[in-house]
Amino acid sequence: MATTTEEARAVDLASKATVCVKSGNLSDAARFLREANTIAPENAQVKAGWLALKEEEARSPLIAICKEWVKKQDEKEGEKALKFIRGQDLSNENAAEAMEILTDFKGEDDMLDQVTGELLANRGAQMWLANALQDRPTETYYLFFERGDDSMDAILRVLLNRSAWPQDATFIQGHRDCFMLSLAMMMEEALEHPERAMKGIATLLSAHAAHLKGIIDADSFDVILASLDARLPSSLRSQATLATIKLLELAPDTAQALISKFVTSRVQRPTADGLIVAFSAAAAIFPITASVASALFLTEGFVSSLVPLVQSKKSQKLELASLELLSAACVDKTCREAINRHCRSWLEDIVAAATDKKRANLAALILVKLGEESSSSGPQIIEPNKVDQDDLIARFKSMVLDVSPLSKQDSIEGLAYASLQPKVRENLANDHQFILRLIDTMATFDCPKPCLFGGLTIFVNLTTYLPIQSEEEKRMSQLKAYANTQKPSEPDPLEGETYVTARCKKVLDAGIVPLLVRTSKRASPSVLSQMLQILLSLSQEKKHRGTIAQQGAVKLLLSIWDHIHAEEHPHASSYTPLARSSAAQSLARILISINPAHVFSTASAVPSTSAIRPLVFLLQPSESSSWQLHAFEALLALTNLASMDTETQDAILRLAFNTVADDLLLSANKLLRRAATELICNLMASPSCVEKYANGVKQSRQRLHVLLAMTDIDDVPTRSAAGGALAMLLDWDLGVQELLKQDRGIDYLLGLCKDENEDVRHRGVVCVRSVVAAPGDIGILGVKIVKDKGGVEVFKEVLKKSRRQEVVGLGAETLKIILG
Repeated sequence: MATTTEEARAVDLASKATVCVKSGNLSDAARFLREANTIAPENAQVKAGWLALKEEEARSPLIAICKEWVKKQDEKEGEKALKFIRGQDLSNENAAEAMEILTDFKGEDDMLDQVTGELLANRGAQMWLANALQDRPTETYYLFFERGDDSMDAILRVLLNRSAWPQDATFIQGHRDCFMLSLAMMMEEALEHPERAMKGIATLLSAHAAHLKGIIDADSFDVILASLDARLPSSLRSQATLATIKLLELAPDTAQALISKFVTSRVQRPTADGLIVAFSAAAAIFPITASVASALFLTEGFVSSLVPLVQSKKSQKLELASLELLSAACVDKTCREAINRHCRSWLEDIVAAATDKKRANLAALILVKLGEESSSSGPQIIEPNKVDQDDLIARFKSMVLDVSPLSKQDSIEGLAYASLQPKVRENLANDHQFILRLIDTMATFDCPKPCLFGGLTIFVNLTTYLPIQSEEEKRMSQLKAYANTQKPSEPDPLEGETYVTARCKKVLDAGIVPLLVRTSKRASPSVLSQMLQILLSLSQEKKHRGTIAQQGAVKLLLSIWDHIHAEEHPHASSYTPLARSSAAQSLARILISINPAHVFSTASAVPSTSAIRPLVFLLQPSESSSWQLHAFEALLALTNLASMDTETQDAILRLAFNTVADDLLLSANKLLRRAATELICNLMASPSCVEKYANGVKQSRQRLHVLLAMTDIDDVPTRSAAGGALAMLLDWDLGVQELLKQDRGIDYLLGLCKDENEDVRHRGVVCVRSVVAAPGDIGILGVKIVKDKGGVEVFKEVLKKSRRQEVVGLGAETLKIILG
């Protein structure tokens, strides 16, 4: 037991150790405690010292870095913290403590914002923030709002993560608090970064609108609609648009009434600023709900008084906002007619004056959307339009060809509308420099999304073939035309297959596929859907398919297919309804016409098995009149893939065999039946396929009977494929054994030997040779049945009719075995 003097010494050492722990000098603290432990190991202060040291050692170095950063406000310390967070796994406790330390930082700071965003990927930090939002919502929200975009994004992540919150009640209250705070922020005068608050509003509405009942009133909606102002940054307007979409979904009647009140109140008491806000909101509403916007637009007296009203205010910004509204309103036919009647002359004057390029281009875009109708109506003398459509198209083309970095969005959008006309498609496709410049514009990393979408729309229009119609569909189209008292119209010759294929060739030669590959990673589902339409059109011509494959189309198609079907990102609803079938059809067409080994090589890192599911998708019957054609193409592509290796064959067997062997092989469609038989022939190179026909169960016997029946079909390629499949099956003793159990198995084989086609006859001889040459009792039984079925006479006839040496040689050898 330690003496009083020794005990005092141990306490003194423990005290020194405590000081060292607090100062971060852990090595000296450990040295003091070891000495104290040799004197008085049971002393309470010594034990407490060890516990404090252990706890401090468990703390991450990040804690010390953060303390130093807060103390010195030195960005280098912030860089250390950021590097540490990205390179180390943090415990929940350390992450939460770091968050607590960093609350001493106030205001906006880019480095602090980055660190906060990274730190809040940790569950402990998220739980800390959830508690902070629960205990002091206003203080925490303002702190993170001022800090920066990453910090606000982190708040939204936590608000959407139920596991970070202790219970449902606090989770819901967190949504309500932050939503009200975001609305309050938007109502502040001269708010910096309003897009942060609007993002909070839009995100919470989209994810948990049910938690926000009773909060949104007319004033709140006014704040959102006012944020659609065309003069505001696009980042704010895009978030306000999302919020408006959600409000229209949640309460369409209330939202429509509030929108109507918002717009009409400003039009009835017009000021330039009020009109700009009203027109901006109405323009933004058109793409969301055209019916609501068009009802407002077509209010009696509005369109007819629009031009005089705008001109009276003498505001260029108001004029621009009114042009944006007219452009958006062109989505509706009745609105287009009203604009054409009341505004066309004004629009033509703006284009002709060209004093402001932005306004002139926007006016030109509207005129393209209106088409070539005259602005006059009624019995009065019709005046010619001041601006010709061809001149507008030439204007837009010259803007695209211009190498200056000025925005080309309006010109590309105008050409996208104009290219719906066959003559414009031909004009654009024949201008090689234009096509090259358009591709270059779209390929730039900072190309705006509307430009990319508009450019792809042009290429969709240039390359689209007329849909293939069945006779029944043609008759229905004629009946509809007669029902509408219209004479059925013939398609424009420029929409004929020859012209479209020529345009596809020009677009392909200009480098469209590499553009699609480069831009696909940053593309939205709607843009990817356009890419699929273009690839489907390009792949229709067989001569194009090799080039398309060489330029990376197969990998792109598989990537989009995976994106549509990814479980963790269910984007399927964002794609057009035909996206999946377009991807699969394009893939099938390409794989029919190329050597798959060139695409699915080790160097490409794309496994051949990745193409099977899209192709199998096409085998499923649908209501489409062309599904049989698509299934036929898919079968041909699978047959080509099945020539690669056993791994690919086995994958096809797993995913497609039942459909092919049990359904398509019995199809009434001659081409489907033939293609299914050819696929079975290639798959029979796999032991797994042999097992499906020779395992002795009832289903395999039925399948073998169907395959034998295919040798008696009135179609040479089908008989040849069936004979080839049987030849490989009968290489196996089990295959011979199962065939001999079939009542007419040998009859079918001898039928092949009597075929007029030399290739079919050759395969029949190979099959019979395998039967009679089988080892043991199987071969003996085979010889007996062949003899009983007249095999000797059949093979004598084979030797007389055949001209190929391999058939004669194999036939003579087989006859010798039969005769014993």
